[in-house]
Amino acid sequence: MKSGDGLGRAYWICAGFTLFSAIVSAGFSLLSLRMAGGHEYALYAASRSVALPLATIYAIARRSRAGMATLAVAMTLVQLFDGIIGLRLHDPGRAYGPFVFAAINLGLLYWMNRTSNQQSKAIPAGM
Repeated sequence: MKSGDGLGRAYWICAGFTLFSAIVSAGFSLLSLRMAGGHEYALYAASRSVALPLATIYAIARRSRAGMATLAVAMTLVQLFDGIIGLRLHDPGRAYGPFVFAAINLGLLYWMNRTSNQQSKAIPAGM
């Protein structure tokens, strides 16, 4: 399944999962904001978390492979750090879920980059 714009399945799956991950992260930040009663640190966390899905949507709209790779790395790191926080809180649900998301995002990023490199090698040099 190739898209008409040459981005391919790996790009779209990575983009979709990155967006899903960013929305889940933002959702938890907004939920935390409600639970914290508007605490200033929760406000800052929510503002940053809401920015990530918006930036991902922008990269998707621009069909930017480099932008998507950058956001996939960012979301991998966000989920990795969330998992570490979950471990420190001794809460398996808050640790393993984010670790799984981080691993999936990293794997999809690798797949997207590998596919991109294979496509660029297949294009003749004179084009």
